[in-house]
Amino acid sequence: ESEENLEISINYIHNGKIWNRNEMDNVDEFFSYLVSNEINEENEDPEPRSVSECQNRHDWEKWKNAIQAELDSLNKREVFGPIVIIPKYVKPVGYKWVFVQKKK
Repeated sequence: ESEENLEISINYIHNGKIWNRNEMDNVDEFFSYLVSNEINEENEDPEPRSVSECQNRHDWEKWKNAIQAELDSLNKREVFGPIVIIPKYVKPVGYKWVFVQKKK
């Protein structure tokens, strides 16, 4: 199915109406309510943006285990090699941790 058909199917499940997004004047209030609830639920437990934010969470043990698993994987694959001095004209590639909660 195309993406547009999937979108229509999702809308139809919620309220029984088939919508063409290009011809919509009003958005069904019930559908809007469902979307806003979904957004609010996601914001109730926002994803941490740093290791220190992870450490201050009630589920720190899970984050700690996930971080350790990722570090073990990086070490096993030898992603980070030995530290070397680079020429001044070379800019090293940076990295950052991104924390994402998997949704069920």
